[in-house]
Amino acid sequence: MKNRFAGVVALIAVVSIGTGAQEKTLRAERTVEFQTGRAQTLNVTVGPVRVESVEFSDLGKGHGRGGTPGNLIGRVAGANESEASTTLRARFMAENPTVDDWVVRFTLEFLDKDGKIVEKVSKSEGWEGRAKPYNLEHPILSYVVPLIAKVRIGFEARLD
Repeated sequence: MKNRFAGVVALIAVVSIGTGAQEKTLRAERTVEFQTGRAQTLNVTVGPVRVESVEFSDLGKGHGRGGTPGNLIGRVAGANESEASTTLRARFMAENPTVDDWVVRFTLEFLDKDGKIVEKVSKSEGWEGRAKPYNLEHPILSYVVPLIAKVRIGFEARLD
């Protein structure tokens, strides 16, 4: 009887640990290398939304016409915006298996080799019972792009 009781207690402890590990959080953070043209695994779950990967692209000059250059440096005096800036895209592959409408706020901090913030952008997207890619596009001064070494990505989910 004593061994049986100990076995039940051990089983409950294992189940409790497993359940705790599966709890969903509303915030997460990952840091990845800044590389264009290659998907990088994230495996982040915020709320019920699972963000599998991110892929960065440099869309080139003139892509974001009408937009404003990055908020760190501002406009170059006398420069044509399409010649001085480019647009970076972060393509996230994500899914929400529930019928509830969840919104995820993505905060990207582009970091230099010393870990200092070169540029920061934050945007939100919603998922309701489906899997879909999300393209976060951000205009930035072209000469800043080679300075970017890593990207710290913050995720924050809320029920809409």
